[in-house]
Amino acid sequence: MSQVTIYFGVAPAIAPIIGGWLFVHADWHAIFWFLAAIAGALWLSVWRFLPETLHPSQKQPFEAGHLFRGYLQLGADPRFILLALASGVPFNGLFLYVLSAPAFLGGHLGLGPTEFFWFFVLTISGIMGGAWVSGRMAGRIPRRRQVRHGFVIMFAMAGVNLAANLLFDPHVSWALIPIALFAFGWSLNVPVVTLMVLDLYPARRGMASSLQSFVASAANGVVAGVIAPMVMHSTVAMAWMALAMLGVGLGAWLWLRHRWPDTIRFEG
Repeated sequence: MSQVTIYFGVAPAIAPIIGGWLFVHADWHAIFWFLAAIAGALWLSVWRFLPETLHPSQKQPFEAGHLFRGYLQLGADPRFILLALASGVPFNGLFLYVLSAPAFLGGHLGLGPTEFFWFFVLTISGIMGGAWVSGRMAGRIPRRRQVRHGFVIMFAMAGVNLAANLLFDPHVSWALIPIALFAFGWSLNVPVVTLMVLDLYPARRGMASSLQSFVASAANGVVAGVIAPMVMHSTVAMAWMALAMLGVGLGAWLWLRHRWPDTIRFEG
């Protein structure tokens, strides 16, 4: 799961770089042709190199009613919803800055287009570093403690980011560091939370994973279409919103720990 987190976090960070390169050297249509080519390559790769691992005796029928009952079962479980919120919403405290990169980096920090890469290099380094540490910690400390470490780091960095933007004018010498460390904290705990989601319904791990991704993607869509355009004009507003989105995830985790402690104590 830590290795998966690396790819999950790196993708939205490098996407603007690839998109910008295609836009400059071709046109905006090339971005969609590129996405279509990537989708085709992934489909072929999965079909050719990813065999079915589920035992034939555990296969379930591909029927709309059966699938609907499964999604209803997961969606009605408050433990699942809280875990999905704890892992998916805090990511948007980072994703907000990725979406607002032109305004944040170019407008507020005064970086040129050729200097944007510093933000993505630091962010990707934070994600990869946190995921690597998460993998090294796996099995050595209780999972709930690892999640706590991740939330502590994210909360501290979100607080530092807000305080710095309230006290000082935004400057590249310090503005990127709290975001990168926030990314570190997120990737430290999200593999663990994801495993907790999968452990809720061992017979429906694929469905649980897809529904968790849906919750995260829905949050990403709201941030991209509504929240980022509202706050990107101000670094203080962005810092407040990043802290608020972290608060949603942290609140979900604390409520889960209070109401269903056995869910996070399971160390299997």
